[in-house]
Amino acid sequence: MKVLFLSIFIFLFFGCNNQETFEVQTSNSDEVLIIDEKTKLVRTFENDYSLWKNQNNEDIYKDLSSNLGSFNSFENLREAQYRSRGIMTDLSEIELLIGSGKPTFLEGWSETCVYCKMSEVVLRDLKEEYKQDVNFIVIDVANRYLEDVTPTVKQFEIFSTPTYIIFDNNGDEIYRSVGYSAQKNKLSEILSNASKN
Repeated sequence: MKVLFLSIFIFLFFGCNNQETFEVQTSNSDEVLIIDEKTKLVRTFENDYSLWKNQNNEDIYKDLSSNLGSFNSFENLREAQYRSRGIMTDLSEIELLIGSGKPTFLEGWSETCVYCKMSEVVLRDLKEEYKQDVNFIVIDVANRYLEDVTPTVKQFEIFSTPTYIIFDNNGDEIYRSVGYSAQKNKLSEILSNASKN
């Protein structure tokens, strides 16, 4: 019994001392923040991010959604998350994709839009099915973390979320839907016909 107790004690003692250490690259490329045993977890937002405080009481935000790393500000975290999701804001880049000769599916989206969240499964399936034939663009109309999206929202007349706009090979609008209407079969048929022409 003493041997078992001693074995468990040794295992726990050495196991608890091997704490994970993370290095965090900040916007200043020479500065590195460390998440180690002196850094305290403040709060975790499941499948989004965790907030840490280091010994200097500085905030460190660790991405939990896509394993993008850790950031020294919430704004930098959100920008990286948005970029990884393919959210675009620049009107000229969007117009280039629409004029590329491929059909384009443009989604007016907002992080706080319940219907946008409800339609994510349907849109994820469509993006996978048509990834070779169709450009998919997401615009965050309530943009708080990326560049100003006002010219883009005005150009495409996106006033509510979710808004779905499909452009054909020539860049002409062939379908528009405002509000929750993520009907997979209908959208799939429109994308199929647009990619054939």
